[in-house]
Amino acid sequence: MRQLFGTDGMRGVAGEYPLDLPTTFAVGVALAKWVKNRHASPEIVIGMDTRESGVSIAESVAGGLESQGVAARFAGLITTPGIAHVTRTGPFAAGIMISASHNPYHDNGIKIIDHSGFKLPDEQEDAIERDIFAFLQSGAPYSPKRLAVDEGLDREYIEHLAATLPGGLNGMRIVADAAHGAASFLAPALFERLGAVVD
Repeated sequence: MRQLFGTDGMRGVAGEYPLDLPTTFAVGVALAKWVKNRHASPEIVIGMDTRESGVSIAESVAGGLESQGVAARFAGLITTPGIAHVTRTGPFAAGIMISASHNPYHDNGIKIIDHSGFKLPDEQEDAIERDIFAFLQSGAPYSPKRLAVDEGLDREYIEHLAATLPGGLNGMRIVADAAHGAASFLAPALFERLGAVVD
């Protein structure tokens, strides 16, 4: 029976188990081991929503990835569909979304996405969970890795969305209220890219 992964990844109160530093680092270690068995030179993309704890969790997971020789690129603030698209179309073995959707602000979560753009099947989450517990029981050291946002990842996703409206939005004036959510940057940037004036 799984203890960490639910129907939509791992969730909990940020800073507390299982979203504490050792466990989120162990997520990176376990994911790195999984992707290295499938890819010669794997790279992982990480994105997050607007929760204050997002950066620290992302950097902790990235530290675990780096400890196993797996590189991470940071998309920064992006939606879950955005990270799924970037994972599927980019050179990434997997993607990670740091988000707890509609849960309270003090919560957060980690969702792992396969290169296909879909979340991992249960059996693969089971294997990763076993490796997380193995790392935690080993007493191995852990430390986060500083991340800088790769803005090109956002831009690529905006271009993908813009292509779905070839006629553009020229002449329109749009009020965008993303409610401090993951689309807070992407929505205005997309509408402006399509020619609208955004308030």
